[in-house]
Amino acid sequence: MTGTGHYLAASVSPQPLVHRWYAYPHLISPLTAGFNLKHRQLAILESYLADPAFHDEAISNPSRIAGPFLDAQGVPEDKLREFQEQAVRECAPLLRFADDVGEMRALLRAEADGRPLPSLYPRLPESLRGLVELTYDDFGQASYRFFEPLLYRSEQYRRELQRISLRRAPDPAQPFIFNSPLLTDDDRVDVALPFDSPLLDELFQSRWEAVDPAALAERLGLTGSGAERFVTLYSTDAPPAPVPKPESGVRMRYLGHAGILLESAQDCVLLDPILGYRDDGHQHLTLVDLPRHIDAIVLSHAHADHVSIETLLQLRHRADVVVVPGGSAGTVLDPALDAMLRALGFQTVTALGDLQSARIGAACTVTAIPFLGEHADLAIRSKMVPLVEIGGRRFLFATDTVVLEPELHRRIPDLLEGVDAMFIGLECVGAPMSWLYGPLLAARPSRENDRRRRLAGSDAAMADTLARLTGARRVYVYAMGFEPWLRHLTGSVYDADSEQVRQTGLLLEMCAGRGVPAELLHGQGERSW
Repeated sequence: MTGTGHYLAASVSPQPLVHRWYAYPHLISPLTAGFNLKHRQLAILESYLADPAFHDEAISNPSRIAGPFLDAQGVPEDKLREFQEQAVRECAPLLRFADDVGEMRALLRAEADGRPLPSLYPRLPESLRGLVELTYDDFGQASYRFFEPLLYRSEQYRRELQRISLRRAPDPAQPFIFNSPLLTDDDRVDVALPFDSPLLDELFQSRWEAVDPAALAERLGLTGSGAERFVTLYSTDAPPAPVPKPESGVRMRYLGHAGILLESAQDCVLLDPILGYRDDGHQHLTLVDLPRHIDAIVLSHAHADHVSIETLLQLRHRADVVVVPGGSAGTVLDPALDAMLRALGFQTVTALGDLQSARIGAACTVTAIPFLGEHADLAIRSKMVPLVEIGGRRFLFATDTVVLEPELHRRIPDLLEGVDAMFIGLECVGAPMSWLYGPLLAARPSRENDRRRRLAGSDAAMADTLARLTGARRVYVYAMGFEPWLRHLTGSVYDADSEQVRQTGLLLEMCAGRGVPAELLHGQGERSW
């Protein structure tokens, strides 16, 4: 296939990989990548090689998709061991950084007893020198913070390990992203470019603008069979024409999980987008259904089911600005989203602190409402509940927040009263703290506390309390992980008796009792105000 007039097919899935593992926020940040590589990925790989049958049996149970089990995907053990050795060799700076942070933590525990800290700087591991500030908190406990933008200039940020792996169509059997590398090359074309490369914008733009795929393959550095396979990913089928903006009011289109598109006659805002692709066997909106221009992408918090590197990279050339929560403490637990996105090639990123607002587009405002809960009581500041004012309407995206302290919301009635619609998740069970943050912790919690401090959202009563406080005229339950085409990202498996399903039903009943329309968003949907 040569010549112009060809488009990247709507079914093609371009997956970002870091040393063959699917890229999510904690694998991008140099603060967290080495810890996850050492204490999660290589540990699971080593466990598999010690007892493959144990892992094979575990993954045969769909309910264990998000457990610490490796899906070998048919790759023989000798190839997995070869990959393990290669990972240790090529990722040595990342692994050394994790060890050196551990050494710094031990130094602070041993000697930071209230004495002045300047004498400890010369004793820091070489890889940390000039990147970190040592401090005490208000309890007199030693702490530290990293200058994150400098980390993206250091050897800890390994751009050469990054690549885009193109699949002809989504893999319904793709393993959970935390635990298994993607080693098989069947139906894949790898583009060995770092994520900040402008050439990737050209690649992703070819979904909407016709190109000569053979010429593009050459610019991307593909040769031989790789170039030949790349060309087959293109089709003469043009993408559908974009849906015109509403002439008045606001239109909401649901994209799956926490992805919401808001459009007025003037503005277009996209929240927490994680989009699927055509031909995956399910009905939902995809990338080609989005508007050609997006005024802003708004991200609520840095969990993998809300910050999709895969989706964001494909939209980089189409969005004016990305609005993210600010206030990161520069710690291993809390990498900064704005620093990460700039390293990924996003030119305009706005970070909002609590109650700060940003004007976007012609007449739209995004305000960062404080986000409590869902992070297992850890000191995570890179999170916000976006309040979006667009087309004369007000929308609150409470995502996974927990209404722990209603007084917080009572203190800002000028911001929250009169919300036209509230969106909230009811994943009220959640995984134990160590499921996500275990590799990053300096000290392991007791098993009891680990299971009690969960990554859980609100239940029905909490969500109803927030709906009452805001006077929400409509309530939507979303971000529950019901979408089967996103299971490799969410790890969610529910049945009719699941507590999350029961709580959803309770909230819908509570709202109906007050005469407030409420529904569970699933798959796709469109509503107007």
